[in-house]
Amino acid sequence: MDLASARTTANKIGEKAKSVNGIFPLLLLLVLAFLLMLGLSKDLNNDNWLIEKTFEEEHIDYPKSQHLFRYCNAMMLLRKIRNPKNNCKQKHTFIHEKIETLISICKNFTTLTTCKYPSRMDCHQSQVKFQLTYCKLIEGTKFPGCKYNSQTKFESILFNCDELGPVYLHGIVEDL
Repeated sequence: MDLASARTTANKIGEKAKSVNGIFPLLLLLVLAFLLMLGLSKDLNNDNWLIEKTFEEEHIDYPKSQHLFRYCNAMMLLRKIRNPKNNCKQKHTFIHEKIETLISICKNFTTLTTCKYPSRMDCHQSQVKFQLTYCKLIEGTKFPGCKYNSQTKFESILFNCDELGPVYLHGIVEDL
């Protein structure tokens, strides 16, 4: 190989290297954009109101937590219970009973009833009264600035079930 052909080969390699150097900033930008998007999607997934809570996560507190002072405020914050867009929930009910008790009610056909809002899921009313804590919003509009009034009740509840257990609490059935 003579000096001229070696120089020509080196120039061709240099031209390829220059074209790769032009692509490198673009590749780096794409990788950084991908990592940024990945980080943002992780933050969105950690936002609990986007993830549907189970009935147990949202309503069951058994045995009742020992938040003697401002029970509802503490529990709503602890469980991050709120409406979409971080709005405070107007009302919420905590049930102080084992989830297995409610599952057994779901499997009992004598507790079937009609719900206010028809659904393809079975609607059940408990025949026994449970200890409940009813939380009612008294101040605030955006989570976590919500303040609630707590009221302990012993009442029946009305809820929907699927094949696995309770899925939606319609409300408290108060004695007339």
